[in-house]
Amino acid sequence: MTIHPLLTEITGPELAVAWAPLEVLSGDPHPDEWEDIATAAPARQQEFIAGRLLARKLGEALGLPPAPLRRDEDRSPVWPADRTGSLSHCDALCAAAVGKRAAVQSVGVDVETIGRLEQKLWPTLFTEREADYFKSLPPETVALETTLFFSAKESFYKCQYPITREWVGFQDVEVARTNKALLAVAPTDGAAQAWHAAPIHAVEISASHVATVMLLPA
Repeated sequence: MTIHPLLTEITGPELAVAWAPLEVLSGDPHPDEWEDIATAAPARQQEFIAGRLLARKLGEALGLPPAPLRRDEDRSPVWPADRTGSLSHCDALCAAAVGKRAAVQSVGVDVETIGRLEQKLWPTLFTEREADYFKSLPPETVALETTLFFSAKESFYKCQYPITREWVGFQDVEVARTNKALLAVAPTDGAAQAWHAAPIHAVEISASHVATVMLLPA
């Protein structure tokens, strides 16, 4: 199984982040994990198994013991007590982040296909300020930037949820570009909290896919 590390500048002995094509992430899930998806559609089973296999590989790379990754009632992964992490899927890829809980409070990862976000979706997904920013860009960069902003919101949600256990809508936060590699997120209403402060790392995996990662150290 060939996996591709992501963000080597922030990963190491305490945190591993990687992606791989869904087609190479095939194998047998832990029997306890299979209970969670035995009746799911085949495509959903494939995504579920791929994420668990990738997370298992990353856990092994960190020296963590094998452990099933069950699904909670809200469909989020139930990470073992010694680790935290995040999973993501898109049309053809899977991404995962796994960290040692003593060093990583929470992490969110998201992988997306560039160009899915038509302008008619902007009022639902983006604030007016974000939409105005997209309109100011050269046309050839809009697809990439809208995908990254959407992905950043997904990574933020996944990162904050284990801490707050609260749902956050697309209009509840606003993303801004910090530099070529980083994005920032802020609430659109109320005071910023600790989980808004971390930067969101943006990576172009290929000409057709991007990933974002948000990390909260312990």
